[in-house]
Amino acid sequence: RQQRNHQQQQQHQQQQQQSNGGGRWKGNAGGGRFRNGGGGRGPKNEREQGPMGNGGEENLRQVEPVTSAPERKERRPNGYQRQRARQEKLEANIISKCSQREKLIRELDSCRVECLVCCELVRPTQSVWSCLNCYHILHLNCTTKWANSSRSDDGWRCPACQNVSKEIPRDYYCFCGKQKNPQYNRSDVAHSCGELCGREDLCEHPCTLLCHPGPCPPCQAMVQRSCGCGRTKKPLQCSQKDDIACEAICAKPLNCEIHTCQQKCHVGDCAECGETLEHECHCGKQKKQVTCTVSNLDNTRFSCEAVCDAQLSCNKHACTKVCHAGPCGECVLSPSLVTSCPCGKQAIVKGERESCLDPIPICKAVCGKQLPCGSPGARHVCSAKCHLDECPPCNKTTMVKCRCGHMDQQIKCKQLQTRADDARCKKRCTRMRSCAKHKCNQECCIDYDHICTKTCSQALTCGRHRCDKPCHRGSCSTCHRVSFDELTCECGAAVIFPPVPCGTSKPPCNKPCSRQHPCSHPVLHNCHAEPNCPPCVVLTTQHCYGKHEQRKTIPCYQGSFSCGLACAKPLPCGRHTCIKPCHENGCQSNAAEPEVCRQSCTKTRTTCAHQCKAPCHEGDCPPDLPCREMVEVTCECGNRKQMRTCHDFSNEYRRITSAQLASSMQEMQRGGSVELSDILGTGKPKSNKTLECNDECRTLERNRRLAIGLQIRNPDLSSKLQPNYSEFLRTYAKKDPALIKMIHDRLSELVKLAKESKHQKSRSFSFPVMNREKRHVVHDMCSMFGIDSVAYDAEPNRNVVATADRFKSWLPSMSLLEVIQRENGQRRVIVPNLNAWGRTANSSSSVAK
Repeated sequence: RQQRNHQQQQQHQQQQQQSNGGGRWKGNAGGGRFRNGGGGRGPKNEREQGPMGNGGEENLRQVEPVTSAPERKERRPNGYQRQRARQEKLEANIISKCSQREKLIRELDSCRVECLVCCELVRPTQSVWSCLNCYHILHLNCTTKWANSSRSDDGWRCPACQNVSKEIPRDYYCFCGKQKNPQYNRSDVAHSCGELCGREDLCEHPCTLLCHPGPCPPCQAMVQRSCGCGRTKKPLQCSQKDDIACEAICAKPLNCEIHTCQQKCHVGDCAECGETLEHECHCGKQKKQVTCTVSNLDNTRFSCEAVCDAQLSCNKHACTKVCHAGPCGECVLSPSLVTSCPCGKQAIVKGERESCLDPIPICKAVCGKQLPCGSPGARHVCSAKCHLDECPPCNKTTMVKCRCGHMDQQIKCKQLQTRADDARCKKRCTRMRSCAKHKCNQECCIDYDHICTKTCSQALTCGRHRCDKPCHRGSCSTCHRVSFDELTCECGAAVIFPPVPCGTSKPPCNKPCSRQHPCSHPVLHNCHAEPNCPPCVVLTTQHCYGKHEQRKTIPCYQGSFSCGLACAKPLPCGRHTCIKPCHENGCQSNAAEPEVCRQSCTKTRTTCAHQCKAPCHEGDCPPDLPCREMVEVTCECGNRKQMRTCHDFSNEYRRITSAQLASSMQEMQRGGSVELSDILGTGKPKSNKTLECNDECRTLERNRRLAIGLQIRNPDLSSKLQPNYSEFLRTYAKKDPALIKMIHDRLSELVKLAKESKHQKSRSFSFPVMNREKRHVVHDMCSMFGIDSVAYDAEPNRNVVATADRFKSWLPSMSLLEVIQRENGQRRVIVPNLNAWGRTANSSSSVAK
């Protein structure tokens, strides 16, 4: 013990030394009351006498700190530290075996409960709030602020368990909720009232503990529980939910109320009776097996819908009725029933008929039976002689008036299907029935209310059944069917106990959704009845489909994305890469031929210098495929220009070459010499001068020769009229010629695009934002090209949009800058075409010859 105390004192001295500077101070200041005469103030045993004695002065200086024991050698824990470690380990062992209630009580007693909102310790004198779901303890003020900041239409979530609550806590209550603003008492648990808890969480018995945090312990009250059949009773704790079953037979009456359950004692309803009964029809011809139910026990016979065919009392005739219950009755031909002839005018002499097989005598009088035809007051009678069979058809006519009054005419009695006073016409009623949904459509209708006899059959609000009432006005009533099963939410936390009306939605649950989700992010939505969960919107880091770039703002449910760059994946052909924007799945869109590349071939043709541009193929490019590349062809003098396909140009060139070759052959036949290399084009590129010169070309050629002959400098060889530009444009062109040139080039390109367009009637170009003066220049320049111009937007973002029509726009013969140069005498020198000049001179000399 003395050694342990000595070590503790040394440790305390070292801590004080480190807190005061960690070194020893040397020097004396004189006049100090120290043991060695040194000056200055400092801790005891930390001063040393300076070299000047007790009267000298010396500057204080810090020397190297004394090396502590832990730096020299690792200090072994003393007995106190080992005992402290054992106590902490024992306490951690005890806490791990404690319930949540006991842990909360320990933490409250030691002030170790931490608020999850402010991360501060919860003091015994502070107002708190406890979650009724997870029992976490938070500051009341922090909880109120948290609820106000995170509240939504459904409520606010607990920061610990995400349980949704409707009301925001405002008042401070004890854990059991009995006392408001409880006073702190050292003998009780902090924030408790000190009274019995009394909460009834899971059963009807109140909690017997003092007011406490956390959940109540399982109920320890003893109750009598019966087995499934009710014969055995056993005392159990209320919290025990074990089912009790004895070894006896259940013997409860089944649904038929005759047989009993033969299973062993069980909990819950017994199964339906599985016995079968044999029912026989009334005539005894058929039998059927039915399940044992109360209704089947009451009705043991049925009608087979066949003819009875049972022997009558005469034992000579059979019953002609449909299978029926009860006796068949007496034979209709019995002598006791037949006492006269068929018409009833002559009685049968007693003893004339002794059996039902004896013939019935017939008299010679007229039958005279009333027929169904004729007017109600004067029915027609049968005019045939007395007979046994039915009366023949009547040959007279009857005045018939239908019941609705639409038909009133004479009809042959043979055509009458009903009585004359009950005749029906074919007119259909067009009035609406009582439901206001269907028309009557009844023939010869005499109804006043027109009651609808159809079944409603509209879907009820439950969405499962249809209305079985007669068709009616207005909305159908709610479904009357109920279920006697518990209706729970998806996770089973919220329950609606039976009876449950049909169509009742699943109860709302404030618990987080417990379904399996495809991602591992925290669930932010409640338990729901919808088949699919809301998509996860947590931002994640994902690569695009083609792995070109990575973004950190992609919602989790989206997975990947398209970056918009070209896919650039190699295609199966091995010569091209995918040019589609970044996409998923395969690069080939043709499902029938996924391995076929649809891009254009980039090989150079052997016949021309253009690319093949045929669909991607193997081997050499097909020589017979015409080249569709556009080339510019001119005339010999270069005045005419035109765009043609390379294929047409090659055909035209071959035609011209063939014509030249033919003329050269004729020259050779006359004895002249011809240079074939000039005709066949060997050793020089193919010429694009395949157009013929027109009158304008000849006029330009004549003007060139005249200008050379007259020695005119910078001649204007064109015969076109000079465009009349406004004075405003001329002045502005001198001030800003670069803008004028830009506008002229843009409008020229726009007109060319409009003229070359095959499918669009017009083309448009949007100029950048300009001020008022520059927009004026654009409008005036557009008028010189036949282009429509409109200004859009407000200042200072107003700009001009020019639209060139394919048929209404044109190119001016001279630009504005060329006109100004000509006016100033700065004309561009146009070099004459020497080839054309020489050719013309040669031809003229040959003509002269």
